[in-house]
Amino acid sequence: MSIATADQRIEATVREHPLMRWGAVFAGWFVATGTALLLYAFGMAIGFSALDPRNPTAVAHGASAGVSVWLILTWAAALWTGGMFASWFDGRNDTEMGVVRGLTVWGLSMAATALVIASGLTHAAFMTAAAASGGVAPGYPAVDPNRAAHYMAAMMWTAFASAVVSLITAALGGWMGAHHVHRVYHLRRYEQHLREA
Repeated sequence: MSIATADQRIEATVREHPLMRWGAVFAGWFVATGTALLLYAFGMAIGFSALDPRNPTAVAHGASAGVSVWLILTWAAALWTGGMFASWFDGRNDTEMGVVRGLTVWGLSMAATALVIASGLTHAAFMTAAAASGGVAPGYPAVDPNRAAHYMAAMMWTAFASAVVSLITAALGGWMGAHHVHRVYHLRRYEQHLREA
């Protein structure tokens, strides 16, 4: 009969390297995208109901401030939900990996959104350049270059604030999802993730 020493037992213990479960990340991303679309639709419904379309100055001022705040809140809420869902779907109670899952959902959302925004910015830059040179593309009204530059700057600052705030909330959501995963899986058996001492 052989008796294993403590050192042998430690060497025999297999430590799992934390692996990213991409199914959980994509599930969190889809939840974040759905949440964002829902909140965008709600914000647009409120905006169109509250603004008087006969007062263009009030519309321009109210829409720019309201849209900026709503975009930041929408990104924050959507990516918090997506990060938390990714950790729930993964099913492990490793809070450090929960943060990583939340950050990965955030990165995937940023990459997908950057592609959409790049397309829109290319079109806006084309229209601004056409208006500045005096030739406007057929079918489009003239665009004031100063006003276009002002709105472009406001949009970029809003995008930056949204990215920073959503980065924090996605990491927090991933952490919270992993920290409270036992509440989601309270009727199931799951294996706790071993962490290095």
